[in-house]
Amino acid sequence: MKMEKYPGHIKEIKAISVAIDSFDDIFSDFDPSPLTQRTLSEDFIHELRKRYRETKRGSYAITIYAPHSLKDEKAERMVIKRLKEYFNFRALQSKKQLGAIRLRGFIFAAGGILSLGVLILLTYYKLLSQLGIELIGIVLMPLGWFGICLLYTSPSPRDRTRSRMPSSA
Repeated sequence: MKMEKYPGHIKEIKAISVAIDSFDDIFSDFDPSPLTQRTLSEDFIHELRKRYRETKRGSYAITIYAPHSLKDEKAERMVIKRLKEYFNFRALQSKKQLGAIRLRGFIFAAGGILSLGVLILLTYYKLLSQLGIELIGIVLMPLGWFGICLLYTSPSPRDRTRSRMPSSA
């Protein structure tokens, strides 16, 4: 099979391969629920994260190798569904977290710009005595610069690729 036959985006998908002995390796040992409702094993998720960190960034596919005795279409579909649900949930959580961080950064930046604007207006129109302006400047100047600085330290979407949904499971 030649790689040229595939579109460019398929060539860039990295594989994360994991071997299991039973479906209990994927799901928590401490959860007595049926497999359709069981929580995923922290060890399994930790291993997937470790493997993801070892690969280059980008799209990836999870391949699970299991003994032939575990061959069961219904169970395989359920495992794929549960993994997709987990990664979708984590991606949604990360997206909400990133939105909250950006909102906080915007609020700090707006507060910083407002603080510096008030200081400029007080200085330009000399609404207070020189001593009053300098005392207020001692408070407003650091607030303004720290507020603006926090805007540039907020994470960007490129920094938050760790919990992306795999291309396929």
